[in-house]
Amino acid sequence: MINKEVIFDANTNELRSLKDESATVSLNAPTARCLQLLLESKGNVISREQFLAEVWNARGVVVSQNTFYQNISLLRKSLEQAGLSKDIITTVRKRGFILALDVEVTSCLNVAESNINNFSKNQINSPIVESDNENVGNNLLVCKKLPFKSKTILNIPVWVLLLLIFMTGINIVLLYFNVTL
Repeated sequence: MINKEVIFDANTNELRSLKDESATVSLNAPTARCLQLLLESKGNVISREQFLAEVWNARGVVVSQNTFYQNISLLRKSLEQAGLSKDIITTVRKRGFILALDVEVTSCLNVAESNINNFSKNQINSPIVESDNENVGNNLLVCKKLPFKSKTILNIPVWVLLLLIFMTGINIVLLYFNVTL
């Protein structure tokens, strides 16, 4: 949740306004990863090189600086469409970008109302819940001030493991054909 006004759903790459339920903005995957990097690094300047490395190069994609700047511009416009100020992303000259210092970022867990009985009132209203619970559509948001976590297995990103498995399979096939020739 950003400034208790907009929900960023990293799973669907969507921004949803808490004030206007019809205000939902879909982000493309790189733009959503740029936003997630900014949210995870709140208070720290993120350089252009760091964005390029973590958003594109880590996935084996090389893009121009122009593509990067287009995604930052698109992110600003999308945040504004969702109901936030486009000044939420501040340019630090010759260093990179940072979330504005007054931005409040809160991690939220969506709980469908049908599953609400699985949560006791003590769990929902426990001391680690630092913001009010907000009703959005049919979902209850349980919000905690926690950093976003990327999916990893054995401290390795899932995409790296999948790439290693794929490459191992190709090597096995190549070895098989080398032996039979």
